[in-house]
Amino acid sequence: MDHRPRAPEQHPTQQHPTQNPTERSLTWTTGIHQVRTRLRFPLRATFHWSPRTPLGVEVTFHPVGADPVTWVIGRDLLARGLRTLAGTGEVRVRPADGPGRAGQVVLRLGAEEPYALFVLDRAGLTRWLEETWALVPAGAEAERLDWEFFDNLLADR
Repeated sequence: MDHRPRAPEQHPTQQHPTQNPTERSLTWTTGIHQVRTRLRFPLRATFHWSPRTPLGVEVTFHPVGADPVTWVIGRDLLARGLRTLAGTGEVRVRPADGPGRAGQVVLRLGAEEPYALFVLDRAGLTRWLEETWALVPAGAEAERLDWEFFDNLLADR
């Protein structure tokens, strides 16, 4: 059995052609590695973003032999983590050296040990985030939020 890390699989962004182009969701599935000490365990992760909820990205991890696990991570946090250490508490993202011209991104989930640590392709994440910004630019997210939802939530108090 070969235990050497393999290059992550890259799947192109999936778009939903029946939707209005400004309303389409973007999904990127990629191979990532969970890091424990010096060992790397490959698995898949699916990044899902929708203009209806433009501030967050759903990241679903697909571990072999276990149920998928989904975290919601801020789009701006992922973007900052491409360049520098970003985040505090439960989610932290930072650039790292690695294979390829753009290196890798390290994603840490969990504030204390045992936390999960993942590495993924920085260039792939950058390209995918650029596609999301083409639909809803940074700073324009508030125009897309469902403010009625928040009004109703506050009215129930």
